[in-house]
Amino acid sequence: MPTKNEILAVRALMRRKTRGVERKFVAEGRKVVEEALASGWTVHGLYATAGAEVPAHWGAEQVAAREMERMSSLQTPPGVLAVLGIPEMVIPQPADLAEPGTPKLVLALDGIADPGNLGTIIRTADWFGMSGIFLGGGAVDHFNPKVVQATMGALFRVPVWTLDLEMALGQAVSNNIPVCGLDLEGRSVWDAATPPLPDLRILVVGSESHGISEGVKSMCTEFLHIPGAGRSESLNASMAAGIAMAAWDAERRSS
Repeated sequence: MPTKNEILAVRALMRRKTRGVERKFVAEGRKVVEEALASGWTVHGLYATAGAEVPAHWGAEQVAAREMERMSSLQTPPGVLAVLGIPEMVIPQPADLAEPGTPKLVLALDGIADPGNLGTIIRTADWFGMSGIFLGGGAVDHFNPKVVQATMGALFRVPVWTLDLEMALGQAVSNNIPVCGLDLEGRSVWDAATPPLPDLRILVVGSESHGISEGVKSMCTEFLHIPGAGRSESLNASMAAGIAMAAWDAERRSS
């Protein structure tokens, strides 16, 4: 059974500052934990309640339901919780992500603050086979428990690099990599670009409230918009990103 200090240590990982210092985060739910184990991420602790029925080879430490409630960040704990190590991620140069003859897309997220939106974007990026995500300053931490939960395991397959977004996009532009900002201006995401498709393209998605910041917008070489026929002022950030990824995927498949 975990000690009081162990439980408090797990609870402390709900804070971004503690995650940064300890280089650890929490993943909850059998599906998410199963994906983490399959991906080979470092496990510092694995806990399960009696009713969770996890495989014996996981070696999970059995805990009482009340202890799981104290460790969990969720209102209804799923019964399986893992403490995982945050891996060291080497930030690549944008040009290094290009693959000649194979169109690639990298997302650049500018100020995405909602954990559910970020988690959904990561999950959608996994679905469409994105090469990775540039996460700019001011965004929610992608190891936030709500983000991890919303990715449903995609976090362990999609590289996410936290970086200076303006600098990264500036490097991309200097290497003739198209940087497309999702905005109300520009061509429709459904209008195919002039072939051939570039080996790498970067799609910038702005915050839920303010869109793309002026500094990041100045780095964009093109703007795209999602046409609609309704009266809503805007789309949810994760929905907009998903539509843009789907449009890119259709463009790639038809090329």
